Amino acid sequence: MFKVKLHRRVIKFLQKLNENDRKRIFSAIERLEDPFSQPYEKIKGRKDLYKIRVGDYRIIYRVDKENKIVSVHLVDKRERVYDRQ
Repeated sequence: MFKVKLHRRVIKFLQKLNENDRKRIFSAIERLEDPFSQPYEKIKGRKDLYKIRVGDYRIIYRVDKENKIVSVHLVDKRERVYDRQ
C-alpha cells in the first residue's frame, strides 16, 4: 500500500465542490493507495505524471515507487486541468 498525499490546492478545490462530486473524487483518490490496480494513464510529455478520470474531472498525480508515496498535485475539470500542470 502507498501513502497518498494531497497538495493544499487539491484540498481547497475539493471543499468547493458539491457533495456528490466530492465523494466520487475522494473515492478515486482513496483507491490510489494501490495506484496500479485501477485504470490510469501517463500524461504525454510528462513521464512522471499520471491521470485518472472521474466524470468531467481529472486527477493528476505522481507515484514515488521507492518511498511508496502517491502525491496528488491537481484536481480540476478536464478543460482546465492540462493548462495548470
